[in-house]
Amino acid sequence: MTSLREEKKRATRQAMADAAARLVLDGGAEAATASGITAAVGVSPRTFHNYFSSVSDALLSFGTNVLAEFSKEVPTVFPNSSISEFFEQVTLDATENEGKELHSITSLFTIGEALENLSHTTEERQQFQVVSEQVLEAFHQRVPDKSRFEVAVILQACAGAAAVSMKEIHRRSQVEESLDAHTKHEIVRTAFAAVRAID
Repeated sequence: MTSLREEKKRATRQAMADAAARLVLDGGAEAATASGITAAVGVSPRTFHNYFSSVSDALLSFGTNVLAEFSKEVPTVFPNSSISEFFEQVTLDATENEGKELHSITSLFTIGEALENLSHTTEERQQFQVVSEQVLEAFHQRVPDKSRFEVAVILQACAGAAAVSMKEIHRRSQVEESLDAHTKHEIVRTAFAAVRAID
């Protein structure tokens, strides 16, 4: 049974990891700073460093949490869909649910470049790798006729389509006063149609 103190610590850690991800999504990798995170969450720099060695570790913690939740959904969500159809639907769902958007796999794709370009502690990177392997295995079970390598390639292509879609939606939202659901859906569908058209 989790104690109240442990639950509070977990919530604080999650809030800081979420703040790091939100800063990247809103302003790019350079926007994610320890001071920005502590200001967003209302904690001291010392508190931040009690939980994370760096901003990059906070981002990696966020990514690990999102992937862990996502891996649980893979076996049962859209069971008769191809991998690209699965990701297209997940991305469409993310455009409709603003509250869930931060914790969506599409958010992780969007901050993926920041994750790749930052250094992390060995422990955080190992945790992320373990969860990544769980996701790969879950998708491999959906399409056992493909090799794990083929599944990894398909996942990367779908991740790219999702990330580019969300970036385009974000870019257009900055320029236009209001971006309606139909336009967001068209952006996502166009991106995934392009992936499926590759031969």
